[in-house]
Amino acid sequence: MTTLIVCIKRRPGLSRAEFLRHWGESHGPLLRSCADFTRHLVSYVQYHPIGEEPVAAQFGVSGDYDGVAVLSFRNAEAMAQAFAEPRYLADVAPDEPHFVDIANCLSFVAQPNVVKAPTADLFSIAGKVAVVTGGARGVGAMISRTLADVGADVLIVARGSAENEAFAKVLGGRCALLAHDLATVEGVRAAADAIRSRTDRVDILVNNAGSFTAAPVEALDDDQWDREFAINLRAPFFLTQSLLPHLKAASKPGDPARVINIGSIAALWAKSSMAYAYGATKAGVHQLTRMLASDLTGSGITVNAIAPGFFPSDMTAGFFEAVPGLREQMIESIPAKRLGEAEDIGGTVVFLASRAGAYLSGAILPVEGGLWSA
Repeated sequence: MTTLIVCIKRRPGLSRAEFLRHWGESHGPLLRSCADFTRHLVSYVQYHPIGEEPVAAQFGVSGDYDGVAVLSFRNAEAMAQAFAEPRYLADVAPDEPHFVDIANCLSFVAQPNVVKAPTADLFSIAGKVAVVTGGARGVGAMISRTLADVGADVLIVARGSAENEAFAKVLGGRCALLAHDLATVEGVRAAADAIRSRTDRVDILVNNAGSFTAAPVEALDDDQWDREFAINLRAPFFLTQSLLPHLKAASKPGDPARVINIGSIAALWAKSSMAYAYGATKAGVHQLTRMLASDLTGSGITVNAIAPGFFPSDMTAGFFEAVPGLREQMIESIPAKRLGEAEDIGGTVVFLASRAGAYLSGAILPVEGGLWSA
């Protein structure tokens, strides 16, 4: 990250009150509304003098200034490009001589040390941009709802059904549905294009979309096999690949971007349940997670996987309806004596996406009440 510190002196003949009013009420909003400029920014803060204590003096320079602006950019290249943007030069730069004595301002660039947030913010992901595939139903809906509840902006990638659209609307302004079918290469590319059109960064990518079928060995259909491999394994890789620039743009010192793949307990144990394609693809997701972590962690992107056990979903409902008494038998076999809940899967995603999980990469986390691990 590169930080520009500007110690500002007001134009001669302008009172301090007039300067502060224009700087805070006119220029600040004008700068923030210039999207071509702000897309390069990490943060922009104006510091006004407090009482009789000149604020510039606290930055190691003369106190003979009226305010300080601190602009943090992703890197030096982003800073240079921001000030060369045509819209900045046309809309913002002409405003500055109205209230600033540019010749007597002082500016300098600093490479800041990483500042650790207070422990109270250890699990905060407020303001982060999250993409959740298959995020309108089942486990994906639990993840989307949790991320929105804790202040993330959530882009759900799912098929454009009325049910999915209604779910996104229920979550409100922090959530939007991008209707795409990830079973096709074209659908993955279209989803990536739609995400890029909505945001200039992706802090959290949750590859959750999945398909499940079960059949005896001799009855397995090759079309079902191919579709499950396309959704469960091909889509996570190529969506991650397509969004790499946006993930790198979100990465900051001490706060990497996160890829969180949803695997399955089916990839950990030998019980097939005749879900051959599903188990194979989820095992592939686990190995893909480790390989991507090996390659991307050094670039500021951590990659982890969650292996859920049994949670309420359309898939588990089908199991339980097909076999009377199966739900009760399953709960009895789980050491925690219950199915998973939204807080279990959502909380694990929040942990991985927050500063608390910043040092974890390449891990497969079973979230299954001890069914496999205990």
